[in-house]
Parts: sequence; structure tokens; C-alpha cells
Amino acid sequence: MPSFLTPSRAALFSHVPLSCSLSRSSGRCHPPPSRRLRTMAFVTRQFVRSVSSSSTASAAAKKIIVKHVTVLGGGLMGAGIAQVAAASGHTVMLVDQTDEILAKSKKGIEESLRKVAKKKFAENPKAGDEFVQKTLSSITTTTDAASVVHSTDLVVEAIVENLKVKNELFQRLDKFAAEHTIFASNTSSLQITSIANATTRQDRFAGLHFFNPVPVMKLVEVIKTPMTSQKTFESLVDFTKALGKHPVSCKDTPGFIVNRLLVPYLMEAIRLYERGDASKEDIDTAMKLGAGYPMGPFELLDYVGLDTTKFIIDGAMLNGINMSKKLHKQVPLSTATAAGGPESRSYHVSDVGSCHSWTCTCRKLCL
Repeated sequence: MPSFLTPSRAALFSHVPLSCSLSRSSGRCHPPPSRRLRTMAFVTRQFVRSVSSSSTASAAAKKIIVKHVTVLGGGLMGAGIAQVAAASGHTVMLVDQTDEILAKSKKGIEESLRKVAKKKFAENPKAGDEFVQKTLSSITTTTDAASVVHSTDLVVEAIVENLKVKNELFQRLDKFAAEHTIFASNTSSLQITSIANATTRQDRFAGLHFFNPVPVMKLVEVIKTPMTSQKTFESLVDFTKALGKHPVSCKDTPGFIVNRLLVPYLMEAIRLYERGDASKEDIDTAMKLGAGYPMGPFELLDYVGLDTTKFIIDGAMLNGINMSKKLHKQVPLSTATAAGGPESRSYHVSDVGSCHSWTCTCRKLCL
């Protein structure tokens, strides 16, 4: 037997014919040098393939297969995340502060599911009804997050964009969650690392940034901090694919990918209007017909919300992006408008009194 083959390895390659010649000194049978080299190369390749295959299988075995998801926050984003998770076969626990909020969330999910079913099962209404009921049956609600995170694989947070509130919530849940449980935040404006630092599982913490409306938008930004493990990252990528979404990876940089590019564009549109260079209607029309965008910047700002947009800008400022630069300079009117309360969160409120200029935007946005 060649010296580089152990008995077990030799058995694997016993089919390889070895012509040999007797050594005068030892009387042993040795294959010719060329045959020895070819055999050694063959064995080496097989061994490397075996090790590589074992490593791949081992890495795959270590990934968390997400089956049970806990969603914190029953608002627009949280309800959407709960819906797509349940619709793709996951067991979902939806958490919020009151039963009234959760009842409203569940009703909104049902309405959204019926729209999906009407389109997906247009020729089979019965199957559509079954789809709705099955999905709803996979969603349970509670007001006590600490009592349910012990049995979940993934916690996705979609609550108010307030770092202190998020940190307090994750710090508390960290004590009750299982060792393997992954924590993720849907924040669009705060640094993931700053949230993760409130826990003892920084390696099992990442960002999962969904887009509104969640059931429709295919993109999910998977945010990996310097402490996020590769196992956690790959587990979340697999989870987003299981939802039928398209994941993209980004480091923990302010605004991530989409908002880092989108918000300066939105701010410049407002400045263009402020200077009187063009009307908001013409700006929207120009970007839809000239750039092929489905919405103009003012329509999109209405959809996203001025308060949310300001959160993103403020979050970038906190994390080192200089908003005084030309393309990031805050627009005074957008800041005042976003701070003006619920009635001041839209650019397209028409026929309210006789106000039709930016001078009263901070009060009613009646353009």
C-alpha cells in the first residue's frame, strides 16, 4: 500500500490499478513514478473534495432555519412583515402595547390578504378564502413580548424610531430569548450597531429593512454590523428568500442603500420648488416621464411621510453624515412641516380654505 494511503482511504481507491516493479533493496512492489504521481493527485483531489463537502455541510447545519417569528409592533410595517411571514409558512407572534392596536392590525392584515387572494386566486375564490384563513391562523397576538420570545427563532422589531425605546425593549427581551434567537431591527434611520449594543447577542443581531407596502415591495436590505456573525447573516438572507423577497447586503452605514441615495434626491426636489424653479406637479411629472419613476418626489414624500423622512436625515446626522453639504442640507420647510403634527404630513392637501402657498405649509400643507 502506498505510504500516503491509510487503510480506510486505500479501500476507497482499491479500484485504481497499480502496475509495480520490485525494489532490489526492500523487495516491495512500487508503482512507476509517473503512475505514483497520478495516483497521488487523484487521491488528493478526492480528499479535498471530501473535506470541502464536509465543511459546506457543517456550515449549512449551523445556520438557523427560521420557522417561528416574533414581530414587535403592529403598525403598517410590523403588520406587513407579519403577513408575509405567515403567508410563506412561518408561525408568527405579533406584539404590541394594547389588544385594540392588535385587533386593528389583524383586521388590516385580513383586508390585505383578501386583496392578494383576489388577484392570486382569481379563478378559484374558494382557494383564495382558504389561503386567507390559513395565513390568519398562523398569526397569534400578544401584549407580552417577554413571555413569547423564549420559543422564537427570530425577533423583528418595527416600533417607533427612537433609539432609547428600542434599546430598552431589546435589553429586556435579551434576558428572556433563547440562546439561538436572532434579533433584527427594521429601522430605516438608526444605526443597527447602536441598537445591538443594548444586548449581549451582538453576533446574533442585524438589520432587516423592509419597504412599504411590505406585501408588495420585493426588496429587503440585510444590514450586517461589524459584530454580526456570518451564520446570522446567512440565516437572515435565507429567511428573506423564504418570504419571496430579494435580499441585498449592506454595511451598517447611515441610510443603508436606498435611503442614502433617495433622501438627497427628495430634498433637492423640495429646494427646487422652494426657489420657484418649477411647480410640484411639474417636478413630479418630469421625474415620472423623464426618469421613468413610478412616483414623483412629492408623491413619494407623501407616501413615505415627512416625519419618517426627517427621522432618516436626523439619523444620518447622528452617525457622521454632514447634512450641511449641498445635497443633504435640511430644508427648513420640510423640517417645520414634519414637526407640525398629523395634519402637516402631506404635500398634497388641496382646497383647504384659501391657503395655496408655502407660507402656511407648516400649519396645514394646503397647496
